[in-house]
Amino acid sequence: MLRTLFILLGALGVGDTLVVSAYSNMNFGTVLPLILGAPLLLIGIFFRPVTAFFSSTVLGAWIKWALVAAYTAFFTLVAICSCLIYREGHASPPAGADAVIVLGCGVRGERVSLTLARRLDAALAYLEENPKAYVVVSGGQGAGEDISEAEAMRRYLAARGIEESRILMEDKSMSTLENFLFSKALIDDAVGPDAKLVFVTTRFHVFRSERIARSLGIEAEGFGADDVAWLSPNNYLRETCAIVYYRLAGRI
Repeated sequence: MLRTLFILLGALGVGDTLVVSAYSNMNFGTVLPLILGAPLLLIGIFFRPVTAFFSSTVLGAWIKWALVAAYTAFFTLVAICSCLIYREGHASPPAGADAVIVLGCGVRGERVSLTLARRLDAALAYLEENPKAYVVVSGGQGAGEDISEAEAMRRYLAARGIEESRILMEDKSMSTLENFLFSKALIDDAVGPDAKLVFVTTRFHVFRSERIARSLGIEAEGFGADDVAWLSPNNYLRETCAIVYYRLAGRI
């Protein structure tokens, strides 16, 4: 029974990486289930010799308890961070902002990804309710992208009726920190330094993004677009690692 459980959990992690990598951009969140699942799968496949090693040698006992401690600590962190991520990702945006920043993510060729399309759809809904607000499309051009994320987003919004005069393009940023820094400069020029700001990203990303903005002295409240359901496990795992890393590095 225990052997079967190890094999199932390990295969689930490895299989998740193989499937998601075929349909989504490769990143740490894509690979993390493989990193977590491969040891479990190997333990399940070689269950008898591995458990004998764990129980009959001092080194084996140390490795066993190190694995137990590591997996327990990691998934405890995932549970805690997931609660924080979920709470802030489902907050409603404040009305009356002068500008909304759309944080970029993957573009495939010249087309926005499904995740980015959902962010843009959330921005569209906000812009319709706040017709005087500007929108900053923020994102540079990464590997495998034929145009910048900002340009792909501009086309998406313009095709859905947003006036070009309301769209500010920020096409140099390569990180969330740069998204905020470069977008704030554009908004200062267009509206003024006291502009009321909101930003939209995917729900799992709101918690960390708000704290990055705050660390830069930028007051901006975030609201979340719907997660792509089958990517949620990868996103929550990756975001947990990112939150812990940023916290330890003093960046949030």
